[in-house]
Amino acid sequence: MSAVKILHCADLHIGANESFLGEKAAARRIEALMTFERIVDLATENGVKLVLISGDLFDSLKIENIFVKRVIEKVESSKDITFVYCAGNHDPLNYNSPFFDAKLPENFKVLPTNDSVIEVFEGVKVYGRSFAEVLDDGEERFSLEPQENCINSMCIHGEYGFGSAQNPISNDFVINSNMDYIALGHVHQRSEPKKVGNTYIADCGCPEGLGFDELGEKGVYIGEIDKNRCDLQFYKTSKRMHITENIDVSDLNGNMEISEKILSVLKDKYGEEFSENLYKIVLTGEVSEELKINTTELAKRIGEVTYFAKVKDKTSLKFNLDLIKNEMSLKGIFVSKMLEKMENEPENKERLQSALKIGLKAFSGEVPTYED
Repeated sequence: MSAVKILHCADLHIGANESFLGEKAAARRIEALMTFERIVDLATENGVKLVLISGDLFDSLKIENIFVKRVIEKVESSKDITFVYCAGNHDPLNYNSPFFDAKLPENFKVLPTNDSVIEVFEGVKVYGRSFAEVLDDGEERFSLEPQENCINSMCIHGEYGFGSAQNPISNDFVINSNMDYIALGHVHQRSEPKKVGNTYIADCGCPEGLGFDELGEKGVYIGEIDKNRCDLQFYKTSKRMHITENIDVSDLNGNMEISEKILSVLKDKYGEEFSENLYKIVLTGEVSEELKINTTELAKRIGEVTYFAKVKDKTSLKFNLDLIKNEMSLKGIFVSKMLEKMENEPENKERLQSALKIGLKAFSGEVPTYED
């Protein structure tokens, strides 16, 4: 029995709307579809025979027909590859699903909502099940036993470990499954393949980040699985990265200098393609009372060069607090009380420092009503 070359992907969430992007949101939805097309091309280029899609191909069941049509067309165009899909919590397999009782290409297999097995080709079987609804409590043990003389993989949407409300996958479940490889979806953060008992298991993460809680490079796993062997490599597929960058703006004078430093840092760190990414810039450091940081202006300036930018001001004002606390004024009393609270409540120091900063700016009449 020879090894089988697979591509493992999950959580494309085609149709998802990053509403914070404003007028770019519609184009960004198309990019998720293009990422799926890029994944299929990667599979073809690398001689993949089996693509495992572990849930949440679509972001919801209210998906435009054009997205479904394009996905099916792309699958159908790659007849030498078999695609096996299990529906996830965002696109469960029920009567609202575009795959429910649909006529699908021969090379596109959708796992039912009960424990099931699909023979992909001789000697290779895929086990698993789809979500039937948006909630799935999971099961203690998979009910089907794998075949000894086959390469047995499982395609399933669920979270490995404890504490998940969505189809939790326990160590016992993995060990008792006796699979050669379990391809997980649901968790958008990639994990390296690891062996639990005699079974390899991995989260491939999402192929395209959908917000600033999904940072950095995103992609898929490609490689060979066999009995007692798993050799998978990460391949980047994301068109853009979501990046949070902390930038110290101490001793800078004015928004022009700050924006120039931000762009210089981003270009040095992320190279020629830095302009393609989405950035959350967090300003840090100590700045003078005279410096008027305008985050709206900065976001606009950075956004003119990059795909998207938002800016958060987390700087602290460079005050002589020891001098101010001794002033016979409301400002002096405020500073004295806040310093005392910080000393007595070290666990709240960061929150109190933020309150002190806003309070001092308020004494100068610099706090807008929306500042948090």
